[in-house]
Amino acid sequence: MLQFDILTIFPEMFPGYLNESIIGRAQKKKLVKINQHNFRDYATDKHKTVDDSPYGGGPGMVLKVEPIYRCLQKITRAKKKKRKIILLTPQGKTFDQPMARRLAKLDQLVLICGRYEGFDERVRSLVDEQVSVGDYVLTGGELPAMTIVDAVTRLVPGVVGEEASLVEETFAKKGYIEYPQYTRPEKFKCKIRQQKAEILKTPEILLSGDHRKIKEWRGKQAGKKSCRRK
Repeated sequence: MLQFDILTIFPEMFPGYLNESIIGRAQKKKLVKINQHNFRDYATDKHKTVDDSPYGGGPGMVLKVEPIYRCLQKITRAKKKKRKIILLTPQGKTFDQPMARRLAKLDQLVLICGRYEGFDERVRSLVDEQVSVGDYVLTGGELPAMTIVDAVTRLVPGVVGEEASLVEETFAKKGYIEYPQYTRPEKFKCKIRQQKAEILKTPEILLSGDHRKIKEWRGKQAGKKSCRRK
């Protein structure tokens, strides 16, 4: 079982997404376990303070190191052979499919979510890796944490029903983009961008029943830039 431990001051953000669909079923099957820890519970003052103004001045508030450290001490007490503690931060390495495959082989994955103006710099010394989900700014690390949990969970053996689908999907190999997919109806009439109505057709090769030719067509289509939507 792969155990996720998510450090956040907004644990209530997670159950709505993580308890549904494939990830929800994976938890019920005990293939993964997902814990949320409010590190505000590890603050020692009566107000449960987790942030403070930065030394030297400046805008915003900075997350304190002590509550995060105490929380980490508790959840990493049990010995795990394969454990990673990851800080979700813009300075980190960009998350991608090869990283997801590597993390799916762990016993425990700890994700630390930021807020406000960021972390006390000393938090970085407590982690194994720093990871970013992209070059843009979010209000906190909760969405990146859910993104990583989603991408990693589906790679855990037994989570996805047809594991063969993982072999042919986008990013299964470096630079690979999956071939286009179609389903019923064969023809679909619609207006595109408010222009004149058009009939969008399924490629005839997919209706032919010739599996060899279909495989060849898919092989040619896979990886084409046209598969990417603008």
